[in-house]
Amino acid sequence: MPVSAVLFLSIPEELLITTLGLFLFGISVRKYWYRLFLIAVIQALVSFFIRLLPLPFGIHTFLMIPLFALAVSLVLNLPYIGAFVSILVSSTIYTVLDTTFIPLLIKITGIPVSEVLQSTPLRVMFFLPQGLTMLVLILIVATTGFRLFTLSDYRSAGSRKQDGYH
Repeated sequence: MPVSAVLFLSIPEELLITTLGLFLFGISVRKYWYRLFLIAVIQALVSFFIRLLPLPFGIHTFLMIPLFALAVSLVLNLPYIGAFVSILVSSTIYTVLDTTFIPLLIKITGIPVSEVLQSTPLRVMFFLPQGLTMLVLILIVATTGFRLFTLSDYRSAGSRKQDGYH
């Protein structure tokens, strides 16, 4: 994956996934947006290096989700299980959008997936519909106050203090 793909795809993708997951679980980090950016950069780098490993397709995801949650947990001082569930849910939403938009865009444009994967500009163009959809979902969740679950209400034995991120 070229550096341009990390900058224009991975970091925005990770930022959207993190933001949606946190908002869906009642964690507002609006005044800590720089921490969201830090998480996105960390996860983009982790993703970059994991994808370099000679692993069968799909296995990298099983490594990236727990590490993504670890970054969220550490940077925002959240309980790991809460960070894990929020990232798992938002990653699932992103995957559904990905598996919906990409085949549709391939059919509409007639561009083979192998060509899209080899071209960063094409990958960015194919990312835009799902990225914009994620952004719209984030705006809807943020403005309506919709929550799947409010993590700040969850107190488990031995969990770390919430540190005001709710």
